[in-house]
Amino acid sequence: MKNNDKSMDDLLMLAMKVVQEADANAAANPTSKEIQIVIVEPNKRPYKKMIPNTLDAMKEIVEGYIENLFIGETEKGARIGITLNEEGKLIGLPFNRRLIGSRGAFDVLVGNVFITAYNLQGDAISLNDDECEKLIKKFTTLEVYI
Repeated sequence: MKNNDKSMDDLLMLAMKVVQEADANAAANPTSKEIQIVIVEPNKRPYKKMIPNTLDAMKEIVEGYIENLFIGETEKGARIGITLNEEGKLIGLPFNRRLIGSRGAFDVLVGNVFITAYNLQGDAISLNDDECEKLIKKFTTLEVYI
C-alpha cells in the first residue's frame, strides 16, 4: 500500500508542476479579446489580420469546425499552431499548402487556415509583427518546410 501512496504523491507533484508551468506561461503569454493571426488561403499570399478571439470567428475563417496542428514555439514559449477545418479533406476543400517535416514526412493543408499562438493553458494569443512576417514569408510558397 505504501508504494501506491508514493506513486500517488509523485503523480500529484507532477500535476502541480505542470499547472505551475502553465500558469507561468500564461502570465508571460496573456490572451486578449482580439488576436493578431496570419491567414493562409489557397492560391493567395498569406496576410496578417486582427480577429475577435472567439470560436465563432475562428470557425468562420476555416469554414467549419476547427482543429489545431502545432508546428513550433514562440520566443516566449507559447505554441504556434495552424488552425484548420477538421473535416476539410473529407468534404473536398481545395489544396492550400504542402507541409514537409524534417524527416521527409508530409501532410497537405486544404481550405483556409490560419496561424496563431496558444499559451500552455490553451488560450489563443496574438502573434507579434515579427512572428507574423516570418510566417508570411515561410507560407508564401506552396511547399512549407517545418
